Amino acid sequence: MKLTFRYPVYPTKTQETTLFEWLDHLCELQNSARHDRKVAWETEGERVSCNDQQRKLTVAREKYDDFREVPQDMQVCALERTDKAFDGFYRRCKQGAAKKGYPRHRKRIKSMSWKLRKQKVRDKSTGEYKRVRDNPIRETAWRHDRLKVPKLGEVKIYMHRPLQGDPTGVTLVKKASGWYAHITCELPDTPKVEPTQAIAVDMGTTHYLTTSEGEKEDNPRWYRQAEGLTRKHSKDLSRKKLGSNRRKKQQHKLALHHERTANKRKDFIGKLVYKLYHHKENNVLVAEDLRVSNMVKNKYLSKSISDASWAIFCLGQSSLDGLGT
Repeated sequence: MKLTFRYPVYPTKTQETTLFEWLDHLCELQNSARHDRKVAWETEGERVSCNDQQRKLTVAREKYDDFREVPQDMQVCALERTDKAFDGFYRRCKQGAAKKGYPRHRKRIKSMSWKLRKQKVRDKSTGEYKRVRDNPIRETAWRHDRLKVPKLGEVKIYMHRPLQGDPTGVTLVKKASGWYAHITCELPDTPKVEPTQAIAVDMGTTHYLTTSEGEKEDNPRWYRQAEGLTRKHSKDLSRKKLGSNRRKKQQHKLALHHERTANKRKDFIGKLVYKLYHHKENNVLVAEDLRVSNMVKNKYLSKSISDASWAIFCLGQSSLDGLGT
C-alpha cells in the first residue's frame, strides 16, 4: 500500500528561480517526447517506447549544457509521465471508448518528481550489506527540517507529522499558496477488516448525507458560498491588460481563492470521515454505487453534485488520510 504525505516547503528566492527554470525545461521535454511519438507514428507507423526516449536523453545530456543542469531523475520521471499518458490513450482506443483522450501539448507544468535510489549499506551488527533507500529528510533541532533536492541542495520543509513507511519518491508541486512536497511511502498492506459495526449513508445535495441512524449532515455548499467572490475576481481579471503585471497578480488572487475553496471542502470531508469511523467507532461504511459521471449531465444539478464531491468521500479516503494540511 502507498500513502502520500504533503508538507509545505519554503525555498529561497534563488532556489525558487532555479525551480521555475527546471519546470520550463521539463515542460519542453514532455512536449518534445510527445512530438517524437506523434511523428514516429504518422511517418513510420511505429510506437516509440520510454526506453528509446531515455537513450536519446542520455545522448542529449552529453551534448547540451542545459540538459545537464537539470537532474536526470526528474527528466526520467517526465518521460515516464508522457509514457503513462500514451498507455492510457492506447488502452482507451482498444476498449473503444467514446473519448480517446490523446495527450495534449502542455503550456506549463507545476510539478516535478524524482525517485529515491537504493544504496548498499553495511549492517554493523551482522556485517551484511543491505539495499536501503536514501532518506530525503534531514532532521534538525529547529522548526524546519531540510528536504534534499538533487542539484539544488537542502530546502526548508515543515514536517508537521512524521513519515510512515519507506519513502520511495518525492514530488515538488507549485500552487497558488506556495510550494509543497508530496512524499510517497510504501506501507504494509492493511489487514482485512472484520465487520463488527457498520453504518449506511445516503448521499444528497440538500443534506450532504443521512445515516442509517437518522442523523443528517448539512451540505456546506463551499462553491456556492465562494461563487460571488469568484465572479468578482474573474471580472477584475478580464479588465486587466494581457501580459501586464496587474493581470498576473489578479490571476494569482483568483487561483488562491479556488485553492482555499478546495481546501475547505477537503477539510470538511476529512472531519466527517473521522466522525463516522472513529468517533462513532464504525469500521464499515455502506454507500450506494453512484454513477456521478452520468448524474452531472443533469444541467439543473450538475453544479451542486460537483460541489458535493461524493467521489472523494466514497473513494478517496485513503488519500485524504495521507495528505496533511
